[in-house]
Amino acid sequence: MKSLFVSFACLLILPWSIHGVLGEILEQLTSTVGDILQPASENKEYETEQNYLKLFKRVDDEALTCGQLIESRGFRYERHFVTTDDGYIIQLYRIINPYAKAAYGKKLKPVLLVHGVLLSCSCWMFNQPDGHIEEWSLGVPPNVTSSSLAFVLANLEFDVWLGNNRGTSYSTNHTTLNPSKDREFWDFSFADMGTYDFPAMINYVTNTTGFEKIVYIGMSQGNLQMFLSLSDDPSLADKLDLNIAIAPVGSYEVPPILLYHALQNPVIEELTRVHLLGPFPHFVAEFDATLSVLCSNPALKKICTTIYFLIFGYDPKMLNGKRFPVITSLIDSIPEKSITHFAQVILAKEFRKFDYGSKKNLATYGTEKAPGYNFSRIPTHNLVLISGLNDNLASPANVAILKKRLSGPPLVDYVVPYPDWNHVDPIFGLEAYKYCHSVIVDLLRKYAKA
Repeated sequence: MKSLFVSFACLLILPWSIHGVLGEILEQLTSTVGDILQPASENKEYETEQNYLKLFKRVDDEALTCGQLIESRGFRYERHFVTTDDGYIIQLYRIINPYAKAAYGKKLKPVLLVHGVLLSCSCWMFNQPDGHIEEWSLGVPPNVTSSSLAFVLANLEFDVWLGNNRGTSYSTNHTTLNPSKDREFWDFSFADMGTYDFPAMINYVTNTTGFEKIVYIGMSQGNLQMFLSLSDDPSLADKLDLNIAIAPVGSYEVPPILLYHALQNPVIEELTRVHLLGPFPHFVAEFDATLSVLCSNPALKKICTTIYFLIFGYDPKMLNGKRFPVITSLIDSIPEKSITHFAQVILAKEFRKFDYGSKKNLATYGTEKAPGYNFSRIPTHNLVLISGLNDNLASPANVAILKKRLSGPPLVDYVVPYPDWNHVDPIFGLEAYKYCHSVIVDLLRKYAKA
């Protein structure tokens, strides 16, 4: 176990420590390599990474931006920029399907998908090299079985929107702060994504589409921020036909064993009291490119996949090893404060607002102890929980505790009937359509008609 932690630490630290050297070497090596014909990039981090990977790229979709992924499947897209109440500018992608638009016009039901930790809008689109646009016949949508949820819904009667939380490479902008120069820009955690990003995205999509109610689908942290937001303002649920939580993170009363034991280390525990302000990883392009190359090496691939399964749950049947470089190439940034906040939650075994210490807590919250969240305020009449039996980060025990803290039973409580279903199988699993996406489509058609 200790050797795995050392290996993991090396994989994380190496890209950061050789940032300058790696950049210079790879830029020299790739300067004479011809460009691969693909849609233009709209994200500088991934454009840089694509240049780094020219000599190494083996798999389609590696380091592609959200726009490139959308266009690679034959769809079109729009980019929308939303300003939150505290001045952060977050970016949404809207997938355009001309066939669906011709058949349904403005009646396509809006669906907003929001990603989890260290991910972005791309996580809904790169599972496998499928999901291409398909023609409609006589106004009837095609029968699609893509492993990527965004492309399943975009091929059907839905208006698909993809969110990017503050701090991702798609949403590092602010009305007054510069993320490269102002440390204050990074003074936020997942709690602020609930307070500000979630309502901003919901309100923007409803206002832009003219629909009074839309569908929300969150993955992991994407549903945690929803839970926190609705615990503060339950009225936001009135704008949702369905509120779907995939791999629902709402309790760590039974903490993830691997992370909990790692945090017991006195040095690491002390770091949870240090208020770091910045992004992780600091250099997304270099970090992702290095990790993708290392994890493609036969000698290191076993270490990479072992760490992957230790974190998320052991399920080799669902992981397409050939696509692993795509996963590592599309890791995105999160605030260091969010990492600290998650560590606090795991050690305390409960979700509370960020703990600054008794003195600053008193000044910030009016109490010496950081306040908790009242999950009993979260409306459940439109709540759908989709969970797995082998999910290390949203375990059956913690999902059960979450349900007890709600005011009532959810509208739908779906446990995937596959015993090894882990935390990321809904977005990276080979049979994601069979066990997850098909269920979501049925629910949308039943409860969220346009």
